[in-house]
Amino acid sequence: MSLTDRTAFVTGAAQGLGQAIARGLAEAGAPVALADIDTGEVQSAAETLRRAGHEAIALPLDVRDEA
Repeated sequence: MSLTDRTAFVTGAAQGLGQAIARGLAEAGAPVALADIDTGEVQSAAETLRRAGHEAIALPLDVRDEA
């Protein structure tokens, strides 16, 4: 499945299942926005994807906070 015409937004993407989902989406061709409350870990996860040749950005945020 190709996701080259789609953009993915993954919450909880700093580690575990969220990170695995982000990696899978990136490997399918989607640019990925990785969001997580853990600033350092989400930036590291996005950098790992970029080093592997994928388009990824880190969004340090808490999805429970509407502001």
